[in-house]
Amino acid sequence: MSILSLQVAFITGRSMPGNLALSPEQQAFLERVTPPGALPVYANFPWESGQAGWQPTGLLRASLNNAREYLNARKPEFTRRYQPVAQALLESAEHTVLLAGSCGLALFNQLALPPPFLDRVSVFAWGPVAHQRPGCRHLLVQGSQDLISRLWLRDVDACIRSGHMGYLSHPELVPLCRNFIAPLICQE
Repeated sequence: MSILSLQVAFITGRSMPGNLALSPEQQAFLERVTPPGALPVYANFPWESGQAGWQPTGLLRASLNNAREYLNARKPEFTRRYQPVAQALLESAEHTVLLAGSCGLALFNQLALPPPFLDRVSVFAWGPVAHQRPGCRHLLVQGSQDLISRLWLRDVDACIRSGHMGYLSHPELVPLCRNFIAPLICQE
């Protein structure tokens, strides 16, 4: 069995602006879903390394920061600033799987990637907070108790029994993600 040059990275709202470190829960999820031979990216969007370690953030502050990021992503400056960053990430592998939690799907959509880049990316999104599906291969997972995500997007591909904050620890999410990634693994 061989694998494409494949990388797996997170794109979520940042609970603490300026801190791109993954939480312990995000790191554990990344390690569980990244196939052998693929490259896990241990930084959140916009994927810059060398950042300080992860720091817990209170729910209210994290929610406000994520809401601010969601609103700022709707401005043209967001696309101008982060589209080249995303293109550079996608060019560093044959294919990239983006793990998009909550407003991560909206951030991805606002990158407005041209078609050649959309062919090189797959998006696995849980609790999607976005107005539309992405223009690339994707799987959208929503919790039956996730009222936040359901306000934005009702047309999803899979449902699990989760609220907005419980996805990464939900036992069904890892197998859903692995099955989504599996077609990218080539059989010899």
